[in-house]
Amino acid sequence: MVLSTDQVNLIGQVFESYVLEHHRDDILGILREADSEAHYPVVVDALTLFETNMEIGEYFNAFPSEVLPIFDSALRRAALAALQAAAAAAPPQLSVKQNLHVRVSGLPVCPELTREHIPKTRDVGHFLSVTGTVIRTSLVKVLEFERSYICNKCKHVFVVKADFEQYYAFCRPSACLNEEGCNSTKFTCLSGTTSSPTCCRDYQEIKIQEQVQRLSVGSIPRCMVVVLEDDLVDSCKSGDDITVYGLVMQRWKPFHEGARCDLELVLKANYVKVNNEQLAGVVTDEEVRKEFEDFWEKHRNDPLAGRNEILASLCPQVFGLYLVKLAVAMVLAGGVQRTDATGTRIRGESHLLLVGDPGTGKSQFLKYAVKIIPRSVLTAGIGSTSADKKQSGLQFNCWPWDYSPHKPKDTPEIW
Repeated sequence: MVLSTDQVNLIGQVFESYVLEHHRDDILGILREADSEAHYPVVVDALTLFETNMEIGEYFNAFPSEVLPIFDSALRRAALAALQAAAAAAPPQLSVKQNLHVRVSGLPVCPELTREHIPKTRDVGHFLSVTGTVIRTSLVKVLEFERSYICNKCKHVFVVKADFEQYYAFCRPSACLNEEGCNSTKFTCLSGTTSSPTCCRDYQEIKIQEQVQRLSVGSIPRCMVVVLEDDLVDSCKSGDDITVYGLVMQRWKPFHEGARCDLELVLKANYVKVNNEQLAGVVTDEEVRKEFEDFWEKHRNDPLAGRNEILASLCPQVFGLYLVKLAVAMVLAGGVQRTDATGTRIRGESHLLLVGDPGTGKSQFLKYAVKIIPRSVLTAGIGSTSADKKQSGLQFNCWPWDYSPHKPKDTPEIW
C-alpha cells in the first residue's frame, strides 16, 4: 500500500501547522544562522505530535520511509512561512535554509517502538528506538547520493538516486525516463565526468552493542551497524551510551553468479541522543564534593584506613583479593599526564593485565568496572585468536585486559 495524494497533503498540512505552533522559535533561530549551506535539525517529540493528530501517528508507524520526507518538505514550507511573517513585521537578518531535517525523538515507551536489544529481521521497515553502547566509529566520508543523466536522443535530463540497500550503488537506467516515450538506451552522466560530483553529503557508520547490564546471565551482547548522515555525523564517540531513533533496513552487496547473497540489517538513524552526557554534572555536585571532603577529613590521620575502606566496597561480590582491587581502583581513577624535560608527553592512565585460573573472579572485576565507569565497552573475544587479541590491545590500548590460558573465547573483556 502506498500513500495517496490526499493522505500526503493531509500529513504535510498537519505537520506544517504543528511545527509553526510548537517550534517557531527553533525555526527562527535557524533562519538567523549565517551559513545557508549547513544542515540544521529540528527535534520533534513524537508523543506530542501523535497526541495532536492520532492519524499522523498511524501513518508514521505504518509508512515511516514515506512520511519522513513529507515531514522535511513540510518543515521547509513552514520555515518559508515563518520567514515571510517575520519579514512583514520587521526586517531582521534572516535567510532561507534548504537543508532542514526533522529529527523524531521521544517515541512512546512500548515494545513495538522501543527496544533495548538489537532488532531482528521482522523489524525491517519499522521506525524504532534502540539503546546501546558505541563500540566503533568510522571516519566521516563524502557520499554521492544523486546523479544526473542526459539522453543523447531527446536531450531529456533526469535524476537517478543511489540505492541505500545496495551500499549506495547507482543502478544505471535501462531506458530514457522521458514521459513522452523516448525509450532511448543511450545517455550520458552529467556528474563525475568533466566536473566533481555536486550532490554529496556527509556519511559515517558506527557500530553499537547491546548494554551488558540489560542482558540476562550468560548472554553474549550483539552488535548492529548504524548509518549517520548530514548533521548526525560525529554526534557520538566510542564508549557513549546512546539511543538511536531510526529506520531498520537491510542491504546487500552486488550479486555474483554462484555466490550466496549476504544480507545485513542496519539502522538508518534519524536522530541520535547521547545518554551519558546526563552524568556530567554528577561529578561536580556540591553534595558529593562535601561528602568526599568529609570522608578524607575523617581519615586525615590515617589515610591508609580510608583507602582500605574504599577497597572493601570495591566489587563486594568478590571476597578478599585486596591487592587486585587496589590495582583495579588505580586504573579506574587514572592519573595525571606529565611532560618530561625533553618535551615528551607521558600518559597518566595505566593498563592492567589480570592473569589467573578460571573461576578466580577476573570477569567479576571487569563487569563491576563497566557499571561504575560512564564510558566503557564490555566486549567478547569470539572468533579471535591470541594474536588478534594482542594486536587489538596494542592498537586500542584496552584496559583492564583479562586473560587466562584456559579461558573460553566468549568470556567478556572490557576495552
